[in-house]
Amino acid sequence: MAEEKQEPEKKAPSAGGESRLRVHARKMERFRTAGLVAVQLIIVTIIFFQVNNLSCRRHTTWDLTQNRRFTLSETSASYLKSLGGEVRIVMAFLGTSDLYPEVKGLLSEYDRVGGDAVVSEYLDLSRSRSRLAELKDQYQLRFGGDQIVILGETGRVKVIAAEELVTRDSNSGRVIEFKGEEVLTSALLEVTEQQQRKVYLVTGGRRADELVPIAQQIQPLANAQNARLESLVLEGRQEIPEDADALFFPGNTTDLSAREAEMVRNYWDAGRGGLVIFLDPGAETPNFDELLREHGVAPNRDRVLSVISLAGLAPRRISDVPVALMPGGGPTRDLPALSARLLGRTQSLNVLFEDDLLLSENIRPRPLMVAGEGFWGETEFQAEDISFNPDLDNGSPNLVFTAASVEKGMPGDPDLSEGSSRLVVVGNPNLISPDGNTSKVAADFTMASLNWVMNRESLMGISPRRPTAFTLNISPADFGLLQSLTIFLMPGMALIVGGLVWLKRRA
Repeated sequence: MAEEKQEPEKKAPSAGGESRLRVHARKMERFRTAGLVAVQLIIVTIIFFQVNNLSCRRHTTWDLTQNRRFTLSETSASYLKSLGGEVRIVMAFLGTSDLYPEVKGLLSEYDRVGGDAVVSEYLDLSRSRSRLAELKDQYQLRFGGDQIVILGETGRVKVIAAEELVTRDSNSGRVIEFKGEEVLTSALLEVTEQQQRKVYLVTGGRRADELVPIAQQIQPLANAQNARLESLVLEGRQEIPEDADALFFPGNTTDLSAREAEMVRNYWDAGRGGLVIFLDPGAETPNFDELLREHGVAPNRDRVLSVISLAGLAPRRISDVPVALMPGGGPTRDLPALSARLLGRTQSLNVLFEDDLLLSENIRPRPLMVAGEGFWGETEFQAEDISFNPDLDNGSPNLVFTAASVEKGMPGDPDLSEGSSRLVVVGNPNLISPDGNTSKVAADFTMASLNWVMNRESLMGISPRRPTAFTLNISPADFGLLQSLTIFLMPGMALIVGGLVWLKRRA
């Protein structure tokens, strides 16, 4: 038999070799761990810097205050984004001032929204003496108290005292109204615009006791946007004043004469300024109507109204018209989906926005307001019993226009790149209420219309709000009850609940 070959026995590793292998394995494990830690540190560092970079470039803020006093209105935000040059805002306040947090927070928002066009600087009157002295010498300023200084690129300077930003209670001195945004935006406009805009309120038969409240409500709104309101009587004048940027007809009850109508037409056709016209449905104004009709807006001899019929009751006529602002271009561009109410008498407007002849002449009428559902233009409005008659009445119960705009460009300029003449007409004289009860939507629409006809699109939109202090008045009896609930009832309920939990655990 052949002898079987035996495999050689494997040599067992010595104790020293095994120890070296273990040491090598541990070293490799350490290197791997160190490498992983290094990679993690590099990734964490990259993420850290990327997050900080994104937060600096694309950060978002939230205004959680009760009155949203640090949120800029659409008007201010749109204006800041349209600034061409740089504006510097210097806040020189004592750090102990009660207005310091409010004003600094508001200026921070101007700085954020304005981007590179707005640079804010915050100085403490008691500490930043060298910088204050430098500004004093450079701009001949006096820093006698808390104030804001706005420095324009053209060298214009506007100083705002801190107390101009607020309204205080005369007895307690407590701030009851904060007007910071309104005052600051007005000052920025004053510094950056070439000249103050001027709006003429054209009187024409309307009673003085109605015109004065209308002017008193428009004037502060115009002041906040660096515009000035003045009255104008056309009778006896040879031409519209050269400095007129807009003419405002607040529901005139007398018509223009043929000469006055021609003067207004020449002023508007030449593009010297715009027209804002509130019509009085009860006035006979054929010259006014002709001026509007030739540009695609025909006032109808009717009243916009509706009738409500309830079981067991006589039908009731409704003349106060709810209206919705229509989206699109013109003065309602930044006021979409808002609604208002036209009080008193309102007439409908026939807006020829699809007329080929007008479009060929580069005249573009557009409806701005539509009446609520169920309203129509009733031609026999003096009758006792009324109902919609499609053969006689205007519009339909679902489509009645009460305001319109017209934009007229130069012939052969479809893009309106060479400028245009603009007007806005409303079929109600009391959009700005003579009683002083004008809604904010109506005021915003009026100012947007004035700014639009003056080619100031950056100032169209919702105007600044005035955050006010809210005081809850509680009678002594109610205050005593509130104290009892706070001191006795609430702690007592907590003790009862605690006792019940203790008994349950013992059981």
